[in-house]
Amino acid sequence: MADEQDVPTERGLLRVSDAEREAAAGRLQAAVGEGRLSLEELDRRVAALYAARTRGEMEAVTADLPVEATPKSLRIHRVKSLSRIDGRWQVPAVLTVDCYDALVRLDFRQAAFVHPEVRIELSATKSLLRLRLPPGAVVDANGLVFHKAFVRNRVRPAKGVPGGARFVVTGQLVKGMLILR
Repeated sequence: MADEQDVPTERGLLRVSDAEREAAAGRLQAAVGEGRLSLEELDRRVAALYAARTRGEMEAVTADLPVEATPKSLRIHRVKSLSRIDGRWQVPAVLTVDCYDALVRLDFRQAAFVHPEVRIELSATKSLLRLRLPPGAVVDANGLVFHKAFVRNRVRPAKGVPGGARFVVTGQLVKGMLILR
């Protein structure tokens, strides 16, 4: 058991996760696109970023860049249509999905997570929702009320992947299907 002296008490001393490194790498690439960094400086900073073990070391790499504003929430409203979000995108703390007779696909595998928990609030009728989650993700769908609906949770807890994203699914699903992978 670790002594109390071994436990990091400051944010800068905490270990950095792969997801945090990927989000910071995205910020560096965006800075090149904005003309804030040269390609040579990008290479140097990316090498330092992936060598960083703590948040303090990682934050030093991006300290002179403006902070990206991640929206606190995102609302997806679809009626008899398709909505798909995939690739690299920043995940807000709250996703509200309101749909009727629609197909909604959300792929979180390459997404950047700023918040440790993502709340997905559903209000779906006659719809199919597919959520592709990153490795190590944890899902809590106990707050979801469903009527004549089907929920398939194929998310398997990955052993040895600490700090995975946590998803909390709430709301209602009527005559539809929710697939979690």
